[in-house]
Amino acid sequence: MLRYLVLSYLVALSSVSCGNSVTNEVIEDQELVFALVLNRHGERSPDADELSLSDQQELILNLTYIEGPEGLTNVGKRRAYQIGKFYRQRYGSQGYKLISNIYHHDEIAIRSTEKERTKMTIQVAMAAAYPPEPEQQWDEGLGKVWQPVPYSAVPLSEDYLRYYSNCKRFKALMAEAQANSMSEEFLPFMDLIPLIKNKTGEDFTGRPIWFETLYDLFRSTIGLGLHLPDWAKPILGRLGEAGRLAYRLYFRTDEMKKIGGGVLLDKFVKAGNDFIAGKRVSQRLRLFSAHDFNIGALMEVAKVENDHSIPEYGAVFALELYRSRSTGAYSVLPMYLPKAGESSAQYLKIKGCGNSGHCSFNTFKELTKEFLLPEKEFYSICKIKTEL
Repeated sequence: MLRYLVLSYLVALSSVSCGNSVTNEVIEDQELVFALVLNRHGERSPDADELSLSDQQELILNLTYIEGPEGLTNVGKRRAYQIGKFYRQRYGSQGYKLISNIYHHDEIAIRSTEKERTKMTIQVAMAAAYPPEPEQQWDEGLGKVWQPVPYSAVPLSEDYLRYYSNCKRFKALMAEAQANSMSEEFLPFMDLIPLIKNKTGEDFTGRPIWFETLYDLFRSTIGLGLHLPDWAKPILGRLGEAGRLAYRLYFRTDEMKKIGGGVLLDKFVKAGNDFIAGKRVSQRLRLFSAHDFNIGALMEVAKVENDHSIPEYGAVFALELYRSRSTGAYSVLPMYLPKAGESSAQYLKIKGCGNSGHCSFNTFKELTKEFLLPEKEFYSICKIKTEL
């Protein structure tokens, strides 16, 4: 019973409360012409930092010896399949018709970070999105139910999606944010630090992002069917709040937001400009298999109203570009799926764009122009040498 209550609490804490439930039906006057979509990977095993805080390290390692640290679990694979089903339902022939039932390379572009869990997530998702049609079946067995779908990835050291680990400027800003937040946001949680140090051996003083690390450990622990340590149960609620504040540190300043989400925003705006200019835009569905920090950063630079919760495993966020059939005007609509397979898609609002769901593309550009970051500028700011 306790495990059920704890799991319910974790799900509730991470869920999104804003937005309206939407269906897959096409709004008659609005034609979806382009979408830039991010998904968080499926459930994973604990990473090395999380394991260092656990008193069940050997047990967790035994349970996850196949996946390894940070590996996509079987639960995560099932979650990934739900992500793919959602993509097919929303953007396929029965939805907004950005992609066909048959895989065409000029309809979709897929990118993953160079992490096993994100690469495996998108592979499973595409198995659900593109079950082979008769003309694509390549074998009498496996070939009738699965086909390979290509995706791209770049080294972690050069990937703008991994800004929080490869960008020197962002790391400096994060260090400053952590130092300042100890006497501000995290002041109400200072009494937890001695307890956590006593139980885990780690001192969170000056390192508030470790509150999220510990919180993620407990989420992974429950997902593996294990019990939380007794000392953690009474403080779980406060630890969850501290973890959410730690997640927010990644977007504490406008410069941090720009580094984290500006490249993706720039790609979306450039596609919109091309549509308005009458240029042909191929690969009208752009998918990114990534991480919670990517979803959060894009939400921030797109000025989306949200409750700042940590995105769940299997969360999906999209910036969708629409064209009015009657006027030809373009508009932007943010879409959020809190947890693939367990929630409905929601339309979110853009700050400064009124109460209507659709935000004029020109208004959207004006509201977000300070956050635009061309990819080459990202490499320059972050002092990353690349031939990409």
